[in-house]
Amino acid sequence: MKFLSLLTAAYVGGSLRHPHEGVLHVDDNEADKLVADGVATDVSDDFTAKQDKAAPVETNTAPGGTTDAAEPVNPHQAEVAPQAAETEAKPTRRKAAADKE
Repeated sequence: MKFLSLLTAAYVGGSLRHPHEGVLHVDDNEADKLVADGVATDVSDDFTAKQDKAAPVETNTAPGGTTDAAEPVNPHQAEVAPQAAETEAKPTRRKAAADKE
């Protein structure tokens, strides 16, 4: 496990993280990838082994416990039913009131 400081916004553990969030604790594979991409610096030397064990690790799992994200439903426009607002009759325009002089 390594501690990284981001230089720019990057995806860490499956979510977009920003430098203002501070130091992130990630696994070695992801740390090597982020450092190689030039978006993070390794600051593991600044932390003790006790802090390494106590810090939670950024993982790539969803809150439900699965790593597979559901595919977003994006049907073609021809497959979508018309919206209710489009099917209702449009209100007729009223004539402007004449000036009463």
